[in-house]
Amino acid sequence: MSATGNNKNGLTCPPDVDAEVFASLPLDMQQEIVNQHAIDINNYSSSDSEIECLGVSNSKLPDVNTMKIKDIKRELESYGISTSLMIEKEELVTALIDARKKGLGAVNRSSNNNGISNDMSDYRAAARRRYMESQSRQSVVQERQQQQNDSNGFIPYHLYAHTSAKSLPASDPTKKYFQTLRQVIGFDGSSSSRSYQWLFIFNYLVDFQYLLSELTPELIQFRRVVVFYGSKNPTEAYQQQWRQLLAGTGNTVEFIRLHPSDPPNTKTNPLHMKFSHGVHHTKCFLVGYEENGRSMCRVVVHTANLVSGDVERQTNSVYHQDFPLKQQKTTESKKPAVANPYKRKRDTSSLFEDDDDTSQFEEDMINNLESYYYRVRQSWCHPSMSSSSNTLNSKAMSWLQLIRQYDFSRAYVVLIPSVPGRHKADSYNNFGYFKLRQAIIENVCRHQQQSTTSPKPTICQFSSMGEFSSKYLSNFLSAIDSSTTQNNDPITIHEIKSKKKQAPLTAKLVLPTMDEIRTSVEGYNGGGSIPFRANKVDKDFLQPLYHRWSHRNRNNTTDPFKTARHIPHNKTFLQPSSTVANGIDWLLVTSHNLSITAWGQIQMRSKESHPEEKILFIQHWELGVFMSPATLAKMAPDEVGSDIQLMPYPGIDKSAVINIDGDEEDENDESESPKVLVPLPFDINPVPYDKHDIPWAADRRGNFPPDAFGYTMGA
Repeated sequence: MSATGNNKNGLTCPPDVDAEVFASLPLDMQQEIVNQHAIDINNYSSSDSEIECLGVSNSKLPDVNTMKIKDIKRELESYGISTSLMIEKEELVTALIDARKKGLGAVNRSSNNNGISNDMSDYRAAARRRYMESQSRQSVVQERQQQQNDSNGFIPYHLYAHTSAKSLPASDPTKKYFQTLRQVIGFDGSSSSRSYQWLFIFNYLVDFQYLLSELTPELIQFRRVVVFYGSKNPTEAYQQQWRQLLAGTGNTVEFIRLHPSDPPNTKTNPLHMKFSHGVHHTKCFLVGYEENGRSMCRVVVHTANLVSGDVERQTNSVYHQDFPLKQQKTTESKKPAVANPYKRKRDTSSLFEDDDDTSQFEEDMINNLESYYYRVRQSWCHPSMSSSSNTLNSKAMSWLQLIRQYDFSRAYVVLIPSVPGRHKADSYNNFGYFKLRQAIIENVCRHQQQSTTSPKPTICQFSSMGEFSSKYLSNFLSAIDSSTTQNNDPITIHEIKSKKKQAPLTAKLVLPTMDEIRTSVEGYNGGGSIPFRANKVDKDFLQPLYHRWSHRNRNNTTDPFKTARHIPHNKTFLQPSSTVANGIDWLLVTSHNLSITAWGQIQMRSKESHPEEKILFIQHWELGVFMSPATLAKMAPDEVGSDIQLMPYPGIDKSAVINIDGDEEDENDESESPKVLVPLPFDINPVPYDKHDIPWAADRRGNFPPDAFGYTMGA
């Protein structure tokens, strides 16, 4: 909706600019939009009927399709749009046409000796571009409402919108399964009344320049931001730029690099021991915001590094869910008490209605966050926030106390964290593959009916693989297979020193081939983000398990999410159902790759005083979300019941799908079991390797054909 009029600062909102959005901007950004609007109108005759948004007349510009690539790039760069990741001309043409339609103004850039902008122009340009795009916010909201009215309105997780997904027409039925980084965090299509309060970012690799250009101006509106990251990269200058953007606002950002292989009890390794192969690999956002008088927490768990290549060009999965505050007690007999964030079970002096009001999701979250040893107490919310039973105040508290304020009882997933440590018996089931095993037992095995058919093998899709033996893989797979896990205690298996022949491995490992990487949109260079090593993937016992990432013909029918040519950086573990055609018994979207350091391994405790004690040894921070029909039933209306089927999107009759997020059922749906569809980016029946398929390895050398960019793997 566009309108004009004076706001409280006395500035007039230009025509064709959303008045609500304009009013929410800081004064300096409002002034810039007003000034730029005047410049654009002066540059182009007002008699041109084609002037859109800020007045760029397409009739005065050369036809895009006849332009040379270098000229297209030059014009896009003048609009502040990076072309570094645009390879094909068709992609450049689409971007330029879109930019002209939106009327992006040219950006003047200045640089200091460090090669970065010495003022806020870069980020103001990005902010201006984002807000100009928000003129279509109403149509975005309407599109989402239409999606919610669709019988497939509830989507448990999404895929990041790669370049192929962004070019899909609005009518494409798969488009709803994709979201941009901004949508995932909650920046696009939201109400103008949303107020951003606090933000925690967890990742391995963070490109702070990319983060600022994509997420400003909302990113600098948070009162508190804390960034935990694992990889050392030369972006300190952009961290400083972020701090400068917050100068004088009262808002703060803190950057904490975590590296468990550093000496213990240090800034980069707050743990009590050193982990030689330790990595902070978790990929997560925790977002605090207020909207319509309610404080909310959004939990985002995903698989992408925060770099443009991962988010924009590769296949990555993402779960997000919003949670309200817990309901506080109002009786006069008890005064509100501050809850102990470290206490597992609350006593009768609890601040909230139930004596034991913690959900398993909350406990798993706290177990994970405690390992960071982040002890800062501060005010997380803007002082101007409204004060009610549905909102937080600006009182200082720890981040554990902050998270404890929210009600996670409606979570439809189980958190699967890994935390570096030597975990004893009382915490085995809190982390790593023991936690995944426990989730399978509680949410799959206890709900399964006896089946006369053979169980289907577990499917493991990952972007890196560690060093492990056939025995370890066999024990790992036995622990996460719903047909064997209850009869195969990992501790007992570890203790048995049997000389019996190991049962054949039956899992399906989805690993891209050399040719699939060569023909990807990034070619061989993109394969560097999935760093498989030849000495690990070429082991004999693994060869029969390998399956392709895509079908051999890779046409539209077999590639509904257009992921075949986008390198798989996501990690998905699942078990197909042996009783429901195309059904899924359980599914995990996670940052875990297939490695001992990520999932953990049972070891004997080394101290002589405890010679028989065993520990679960984990070296990575990781995080995933587990879902099954039983966990999804938590989101279903009462009349739906718990008999839900989890299935991949392709090949499902729409009339058999139920929206379990609270909307009305399809009156024509006569199926006994409502179905929830997920955007599985590979086939649930993946294609086995043949004799010509070679597993991808980033260090492999040989006589391989060049990719589309002329690169080869070397001799």
